[in-house]
Amino acid sequence: MKNLSFIQEFFLCALKPEGNMSSLKSVEISTCIVAGGVLALLIDNYILIDANKKVQVVKELDAGKKYLEPLYHYIKDSKAKTVEGIAESYIFSSNKKYNKLIQVLASSLEDGYVELHDDKGLLRTKTTVVPIQGEQLKIIEKLRAEFLEEGSVSEETLTLGVLLLKSGLIKRYFSKFEADRLKERLEELKKSDAGIFIKKIVDYIDTLITIIAAM
Repeated sequence: MKNLSFIQEFFLCALKPEGNMSSLKSVEISTCIVAGGVLALLIDNYILIDANKKVQVVKELDAGKKYLEPLYHYIKDSKAKTVEGIAESYIFSSNKKYNKLIQVLASSLEDGYVELHDDKGLLRTKTTVVPIQGEQLKIIEKLRAEFLEEGSVSEETLTLGVLLLKSGLIKRYFSKFEADRLKERLEELKKSDAGIFIKKIVDYIDTLITIIAAM
C-alpha cells in the first residue's frame, strides 16, 4: 500500500460506500476536487499563480503524480489561464474535463483502495467507483487522531481537513462536537508555526469557492 496525497484521500472520502458517484457532482465537492488538484500542483511548485490570478506551469510533472496529469496539461496547454477560467472550464463548461480528472484519480486508487465496476448499457459503459471497505475509515481515524488530540498536524492532514470542511463532507464522518472541535483546532493552529500555511490554504479554497459561486 502506498501513501496517498490529500487530494487522493479527499476523493476517496467523497465516495459513498456503495460507490454512488452522484455525490461527486455537487458544486461544493466538485469545486473542492478541482481546487484540491490546483492546490496540490501549487504546493509542490509545479505551477504558480501571479497577482492577476494567471496560472502557469513552471516545472515538469513527476511520474508519481499521474493522477494530476489532466489538470496539469490543461493548464500547460492553455494560454493566460486564470483561476476562474480553470474552475469554469472544469465545473460548468463541460463534463469531459471533470470526468477525466475523476477517472485518473479513481485509477490511481485501484491498488487496494477502490474497485472499478463497468456497467454496460446500450449506448455507453458506466464505471462505478466503489471504496474498499475500511479504507475511508483509516483516513478519517488518522484525521481524527491528528486534529482532535494535542500535538502537531501534518500539512497533508491540514489540507484534507480544510477540504472536508469546505465541501460539507465533514458531516458524513464527524459528529457536530467533533466538527466543532476540528474548527477550533484550525483556529488554534493558525497561531502556531504552521499558521501561515493554514491561512494560505483556507483563503485559497475560500477564494475558489467564492469565485465559482459567483459565476
